[in-house]
Amino acid sequence: MKVSQSAKEKTRAKILNSAVDLIIKKGFKNASMREMAKNAGVSNPTIYNYFPTKEKILYAYVEQKHKESAQILQEIEDFNTYTLREQLQSLIETELELYLEDREFILQISDMVFKSSGLKIESLYKNNQVFMDMVKDMLEIAIDAEEIPSPPLLEHLPKLFWDYYIMVVAYWVKDDSESFENTTQFIDHSLGVIEALLQSSIMNKAHDLGVFLFKTHLLSSLERFSVKKSKFEKIKRNLKGVFDAK
Repeated sequence: MKVSQSAKEKTRAKILNSAVDLIIKKGFKNASMREMAKNAGVSNPTIYNYFPTKEKILYAYVEQKHKESAQILQEIEDFNTYTLREQLQSLIETELELYLEDREFILQISDMVFKSSGLKIESLYKNNQVFMDMVKDMLEIAIDAEEIPSPPLLEHLPKLFWDYYIMVVAYWVKDDSESFENTTQFIDHSLGVIEALLQSSIMNKAHDLGVFLFKTHLLSSLERFSVKKSKFEKIKRNLKGVFDAK
């Protein structure tokens, strides 16, 4: 009997939720895949069909929260009237709110990423396409509305914002202030800096400076190196000819 896509998604969500609960209780290292399968009411082979390793569960959790955030933001009727800063702030705050009930789980992910416990931050990039697409759309809308000038290397900005977002999450899981007030202020101040940079021409000027330095110094250095290498090769060929003649 063929299992429908809807049934597969429900099973996947059930396994993911059960796994997160178990990891919160026992810790990532002590929570076994067998226990996760038992808690979810599925067989051992089934859980491995959905998540071949425990690390895949972590990545799937992050990806799922991105999808939920996207859905929540899409349901805000006047979201398209928000400024770029308001949209980015809404994205971050929505994700943190979704993480709140699993804050201990996020703390474990954060510790594994920043304490070299085997989970690499680069691996999380593979599961953040939804997040990157949201940021990309926000930037493009802001550019079309002439809220910000088109920045250089636009295609790399969503990734840079993801790096910033990881920093925010790392700050949030360690924040013990009332109602996470310190995190709120951190987001507000840091987004203010990002907004100022995007609205100014400083990024374009910095890019122009970088291009100038590359063209006038790095390329000329490479050319000199090429000339020296050419001369060296000529000398080597001459010496080889002398020894071969002997």
